[in-house]
Parts: sequence; C-alpha cells; structure tokens
Amino acid sequence: MTDQILVAVSDSPAAFDAAEAAVELAARLGAPVHALTVLGTGEIDGHLDGAEHLNLVREQAATAALRHVSALCAAAGVPCLEARRRGNVAAQILDHAREVGASMIVMACVDRPGHTLPYVGSQTLRVLEFATVPVLVVPVRRGVPQHPHAVP
Repeated sequence: MTDQILVAVSDSPAAFDAAEAAVELAARLGAPVHALTVLGTGEIDGHLDGAEHLNLVREQAATAALRHVSALCAAAGVPCLEARRRGNVAAQILDHAREVGASMIVMACVDRPGHTLPYVGSQTLRVLEFATVPVLVVPVRRGVPQHPHAVP
C-alpha cells in the first residue's frame, strides 16, 4: 500500500505552514495528500445573533483553505483529495485518517494573536493521544521570534 498523507487545515497561516510541509513530504514519498478541514460544532452558535452568517463565513474559510492546499499540491505535482467534515475536530480527523488509510497525519501548532509563542492546541493533543499513525506537528514559521530556550 502506498503512503497517504492527511493534512488537517483551517484558514490560518499556521495551517498553511502545515500544508506546505505535508505537500513537501508527499512529493518526496510520491504520496497523495488528503486535505481535510473540519467545521467544529459549537453548542453556543445556535444561540448567537448572526449564527447563520457565522456559519457562512466558516464555510467560505474552509473552502479557501482546501483550495490553498489543492493549489500547493498542483504546483508540486502531488495528487490531492479534499474533504470537509463536521463535528468534533479531533474525532473527525482520526476517523478520516482511518477511512483513507493515512500513514501520517500533519497538523499545525496553534498560532493566535496575542500569544508570544505558538503552542500545541487541545485538538492536536487529542489526535496525538489517540492516533495509530505518526503525527507531525508543524511549528509556526512566519515571523515568530525564537524562544530563548529553544534548541536550534
């Protein structure tokens, strides 16, 4: 069986860094990329004014993220399969990885405005805990100052 690389993406710069790493790895291995975006279910969303607009914005962001990964794959000559799921983010990533026979899952560190350093988010921690294949967590590369205690 050939390698299958699953990359979980959103519309964040950190996720785009993860997508670039996944595509580079897939190109080296001659493997396809499975680009997955998960629209999480927020219980409070139904109670918010403008929830319908919020869902539309999320859908547009998911589409943009998947198109970005497809463009990266096309430029590298790597086959790309897109998927969009709804539900618990970590559970959907793990389920999709099993369904496509992923040999690796690629995810990003969390990169949020106001935080000095990126960190491993709760969904990534859940994937790391329950994955049956290797998980590559890609650090944020754009404009993040090197932590003074980090090993180069």
